[in-house]
Amino acid sequence: MTTILEFKEKIREVYATYTIYVDIVLKTALTLLCLFWIRGCFPPGGIFSNVFVIIVVSLLCSILPLRVIPITCGVFIIGQAFRMGIDAGVVTAVILTVLLCLFLRFVPDDSLAFIFMPIAMYFGLPALIPICYGLRKTPASFLSIVSGCVVYYTLESLVTGAEALSKLEQTEYVERLTVLLGGIVSDSSIVINILALAGVVIIVYAVRRLGFDFAFEAAIIVGASVYVFFILLGNIVVQTTFDTVSTVIGAVAAVLVALILNFFFLSLDYRRTEKVEFEDDEYYYYVKAIPKAYAYKRKLPVYQNDQAAGGAPAETDIPQVSLPGVEDIDFEKKLEDSLRDL
Repeated sequence: MTTILEFKEKIREVYATYTIYVDIVLKTALTLLCLFWIRGCFPPGGIFSNVFVIIVVSLLCSILPLRVIPITCGVFIIGQAFRMGIDAGVVTAVILTVLLCLFLRFVPDDSLAFIFMPIAMYFGLPALIPICYGLRKTPASFLSIVSGCVVYYTLESLVTGAEALSKLEQTEYVERLTVLLGGIVSDSSIVINILALAGVVIIVYAVRRLGFDFAFEAAIIVGASVYVFFILLGNIVVQTTFDTVSTVIGAVAAVLVALILNFFFLSLDYRRTEKVEFEDDEYYYYVKAIPKAYAYKRKLPVYQNDQAAGGAPAETDIPQVSLPGVEDIDFEKKLEDSLRDL
């Protein structure tokens, strides 16, 4: 375990040192992944399938805010849809514009959920994104997750309806709209999937806030179980066509990936849990403090007691894991000092 924690700390140090460059590389790679995936969903040809254009746009997105990437992907999907016909382009533009406006208005900081949700559904891991955002965000994140789900079904409807649209004349508006919207409006699996994803975000958020030991790990398992339950219920009640075996395998894989991500982003040392009680003039406090797990001591600046007399901050070793011979942090004293400063 110590070796893994050391590896995690080294990754954090490298990222902290080269944050700007790493962000540029990651955003470029993410944009390339999304645009090449969109390119592969449609027949070759056109400016939106040009490799040079995709590379240039990806490089531009690398220096722009993260929220530009889903907007760029939406533009490429709309451009590809217009190649299938004006009606297909207009329908796709209306759907994606509404979703992007909702996303930018209410949850602009959840760009990764909007981007990764269609990709996760494509690889059979739909429960992964709502689990991760239930652990780190609030239930409001379900809006970006649901938007990404609708984008996936819209893209799937365009891909599956491409052959049928090619056999219809451009003047057969009703038939073409039926092909375009039939896969979205009449498919009850979309509604079940949206309800399942929203339920996973809410349940994971609620469980991880209960505060018991290993609440985050329990929330991951409960969230995956809730998703499988919703899918099975949909198959029974409204006769949806979800593959039960694939759903269970995807949920198990989502649990494993979520546990790995949770370890790297938030690994807690429950052996050193502190329960503190203190009071002030207005309230009586019950505090449960769980320190994060680190592989070695971290250097943190701590001000001396003579700070008022002009004392300078000193570097002090703060132990971050329970190791033989290392004293624990006195959380009660730290909280009382902070309250006294206030």
